[in-house]
Amino acid sequence: MKNIVKNIVFVIALCTTIQSFGQQDPLYTQYYNNFSLINPAYSGSHGLFTATANIRSQWAGEAGGPETQTLSLHGPTGKNVGLGLSIVNDEVYVLSETHVYADFSYSIYPTENSTLAFGLKAGGSFLNVDLLKLGIENDNLFSENLNEFNPNIGAGAFYYTDRFYASLSTVNILQTKHYNKNNAVVSSATDEMIFYLSSGYVFDLGESFKLRPSFMLRGVNGSPLSTDISASILWLDKLEFGISHRIDESISGLFQLRLTDNLKIGYTYDAITSELSNYNNGSHEFSIILNLGKESSNRKPPFYWMKSKNSEEIQKIEEQDIEN
Repeated sequence: MKNIVKNIVFVIALCTTIQSFGQQDPLYTQYYNNFSLINPAYSGSHGLFTATANIRSQWAGEAGGPETQTLSLHGPTGKNVGLGLSIVNDEVYVLSETHVYADFSYSIYPTENSTLAFGLKAGGSFLNVDLLKLGIENDNLFSENLNEFNPNIGAGAFYYTDRFYASLSTVNILQTKHYNKNNAVVSSATDEMIFYLSSGYVFDLGESFKLRPSFMLRGVNGSPLSTDISASILWLDKLEFGISHRIDESISGLFQLRLTDNLKIGYTYDAITSELSNYNNGSHEFSIILNLGKESSNRKPPFYWMKSKNSEEIQKIEEQDIEN
């Protein structure tokens, strides 16, 4: 009788975990560092190839809490086309899911100082459930691991100038159901379509400082609307510090440092404000952003969030060419 009750508890816990896991896509607090994860139209917007590595550890102090590792690369190929590739690995308890996607973007230029890009994302997710970690013996339901692949696509639009941006995108357009185990339904969770809307602007605060407010809305069927409101201060384009609030969920401190013209590192700490704060010590997020090569002179100057030190140099050269 004890084993039956134990199995029922594990099945309920596993179903609950998979259901919430299936409706989640990685959403970093410093989302503006790697928009290509949620919007393929972002690919190529830096004006040069950029590699980003990110590690996020949620629910610090809680064994089996969500862990996410990300590696992405994107950049322009000519004046209009951008390409990208991203690999995201999610782990929580007995579940792990690896997302591999390729991005394509095409840019047009409505005005001399603005860019409008459209993008498509295609790839899929490899889901693994390691039931053996549960340590339940002599039970066929938990006697083997489960693996499957789910293809999916996404789309987006990204508009930006040197000071302003607006992003609209969706992922998980193909709503795929997760596995059923023979003779016992383990889960019928579905990857729901997720919509993202974000915008931001850069204000000058004297010669040395800049203010960057932004927001992010995230909507998915069956879940409350998630809202991020952020603001950060930049000093001499080298040091960034700020605060972000995910309404009813968390409040975060942001930090980013430019080590060289082409290398930045970042750190974020999320303090949980919901009832989950009683069970964990918040979340940690680390990022490394590396610009590769030189910016393309065929592209418009990138939005301030993205530009490297030599963006202004290229712009000055172009202005001098026009004058001559």
